Amino acid sequence: MYFDRDILLLLYQITSLLNMVKILIIYLLLFFSPTLYAQNDSLQKQYNTIETLFEKKDSLVKVKQLYMLQLKDSLQLFQKQKNYENEYRILSDITKEYESFVYDSAYHYGSKTIKLAYRLGDQQKIAEAKTNLSLILLLKGLFKETIDTLQAINPTVLDRQGKIDFYSVSYRAYYDMSNSRWGNYHELYRKKGHEYCEKLFAIADPDSYAYSLGKALNSLAKNKSHDAIYFYSKMLRELDLDDHQKAIAYCGLEISNWRLKKIAEAKYYGTQAVISDLKSITKETVAAKVLAEILFEEGNIELASKYIKEADEDAKFYGSNVRKLEIAYVQPFIEKAMLLKVEKEKNRMFYIAIVIFALALLLILFSFIIYRQLGELRKARREILDKNRDLEVVNTMLREVSRIKEEYVGYYFSFSSMILEKMEGMKKTISRQLLTKQYEGIEGELKKYNAKKERKLLFEDFDRIFLKLFPDFVNRFNALFEKENQIEPKDEKSLTTDLRIFALIRLGITDNEKIAHILNFSVNTIYTYKTRIKNKSIVSNEEFEEKIMNIKSV
Repeated sequence: MYFDRDILLLLYQITSLLNMVKILIIYLLLFFSPTLYAQNDSLQKQYNTIETLFEKKDSLVKVKQLYMLQLKDSLQLFQKQKNYENEYRILSDITKEYESFVYDSAYHYGSKTIKLAYRLGDQQKIAEAKTNLSLILLLKGLFKETIDTLQAINPTVLDRQGKIDFYSVSYRAYYDMSNSRWGNYHELYRKKGHEYCEKLFAIADPDSYAYSLGKALNSLAKNKSHDAIYFYSKMLRELDLDDHQKAIAYCGLEISNWRLKKIAEAKYYGTQAVISDLKSITKETVAAKVLAEILFEEGNIELASKYIKEADEDAKFYGSNVRKLEIAYVQPFIEKAMLLKVEKEKNRMFYIAIVIFALALLLILFSFIIYRQLGELRKARREILDKNRDLEVVNTMLREVSRIKEEYVGYYFSFSSMILEKMEGMKKTISRQLLTKQYEGIEGELKKYNAKKERKLLFEDFDRIFLKLFPDFVNRFNALFEKENQIEPKDEKSLTTDLRIFALIRLGITDNEKIAHILNFSVNTIYTYKTRIKNKSIVSNEEFEEKIMNIKSV
């Protein structure tokens, strides 16, 4: 009991020391760690989704490129058939697909569409194709070329949808130019953008995408962020938008909420916009760059750096001058902050490493002390375990001896009682015959006692009791011999003389003289039996009796 208390006390001291070290390390990590920003589950899921889509980005691009190859195959078919109407339609589709994907390809197929429209001599198609090309030039950031192309269009030849598209590109062009100019030009371009918006509102369906987007961008241009949020939300709520249109709406909500200093909402809509851009495989995009700026202002440098790099890759992939310029204005500040953050992290880790090294030295010192104490305890414990094992062996032997004594003492009293009863009966009979002088009857009575028969009964009882105590004795005994030398008793309840000799040895009677007396043999006969049996065994003579003693009772 005293030993157990010592071990528990020592273990308690070790545990207390380790807990103190753990608490100190956690405190240091918290003390030196940068500011952590709590993010709700919904926003974190959005970040995780973006990360997954970033990993699949190349695969999504390949899917888009395969689709473009299918359209180009259709184009070649219509060109061979000289089916100009379908060729014009496919060229327009290809131009639209490349519109926010790759500038060079969009410009190439947009120019071919215009040439085919001139070949067809269709003024409406010419105006439509130029409208599409003007949007491509605008996305590239070629403002002068965009305005020149728009001014070369005669909107009167366009149908209602064609005019809506023309006015949509026109107001976007002037709003974008307004955002990139200062002074009188800024106001002038913004005013022109308002004029084209009003023309759009006059002919567009109020429930249409073009109308709602125009209202939202017009509100942003007038710094009416609440109105912009209303129209963007209405688009998402009431219209069946594709992923690209959703990206535009979410990006508008991102910018509007950012202007209103609603950072949580801006981040949420920004992530939704980035996800929609990735799903629609859009490379001409603003959402990731704006989200990077929001995160940078908030202090989430690492995530801001990741998104600005993705935005830069998309801008280079598309070939947009204006997007590359916008990103180039923001990216150096983010990357500088990232470098400072990494440097601070290095310094923090250096100081933490010093503290941990010092703690490690203390742990080594304490471990050495504890190791010595544990060594002493292990030594004491081994001694106790050895004693416990010895006691277990002794207890097992005592239990076995007790069982053997119990069986054989009971048998002894039973057998003795039976002999006494026989002797008592014989005594009474002989006494009676002596009194009546029937001397010939006395001799007959004495002949009734058969010592050989009694000894046989004694051995049978001995065998029965022994096999009850050691039911596996014969099998274990025979396992020490080759098959041809194994001993088979006449039945399962009896032993042969050979087996009986070693049964007595197993009971602890090892003296040859005692065994000879019990079995009514000479000492030499017992010795001969034992030697003969041991010589046939597959184990050495020295080990044989040890193997016999290892046979367990039930």
